Amino acid sequence: SDARAIPPYISTQRHAISCAFISSGRIPQFLTPSLNPLSGLMTFYSQDLVICESLLRFFRDYAELFVPMLTREQCLALFSASAELLKGYSAHHCSSRVIKHCVKSSAQADLEEEQSYNDVLCALQLLIHLGTKDFIDVCTIEGAGQVESSQVTDVIFFGLQQILPLMTSGLLQFPTLCTQYFSLVGFMMDTYPEKVCTLPFDLFNALLESLLFGMSHADVFVSKSSLFGIGGLAREHLKTQVLAG
Repeated sequence: SDARAIPPYISTQRHAISCAFISSGRIPQFLTPSLNPLSGLMTFYSQDLVICESLLRFFRDYAELFVPMLTREQCLALFSASAELLKGYSAHHCSSRVIKHCVKSSAQADLEEEQSYNDVLCALQLLIHLGTKDFIDVCTIEGAGQVESSQVTDVIFFGLQQILPLMTSGLLQFPTLCTQYFSLVGFMMDTYPEKVCTLPFDLFNALLESLLFGMSHADVFVSKSSLFGIGGLAREHLKTQVLAG
């Protein structure tokens, strides 16, 4: 039957039922025990990038839709499974993958080429959605759903460490990927500079170098995000100097 022929009130009713199902928290209750086994599929299907991208997309969409309503235990389960997912993804697709970008090509060809790296975009967006949990908890009354800020930042920086081998100058030529990456890194460096200063040197140095690269980017948003990130580090450095002096 033609979906356009469905009466409006039926469509509205379906939407209401769907919203009620989501708001009830039944989906997180059902999915939470399955998150770790699902993340393990990243290693099992490591040779099939289509399946790997689908797993990243599933975790990204789940985080986007349900992070606000997750209990503390459900959220920590999602963090743990996401970390394992990205670890498996990195082991099989980040270190040995060759990024090629044709400089002279049409806009359509560029778009198609960027879409071939949708898995990387999904990984970045997953980290962005996981990071929103810290700000959701700040705006809510203390309760069972709250997660410590350090637990949120730990999983974000761990995830960044996993995908950093892919973030070459070639990949950062793609506009959407570039914007998402610098949006995340600039925000994390600006908002959590005290955490950044405790990161392992290799990770800290790689993130800082990417921001220095982003500062001179032609895109205004990318350069601003990079400057905000470096500004956060500068403020943290000055603060520690004052406290030490």
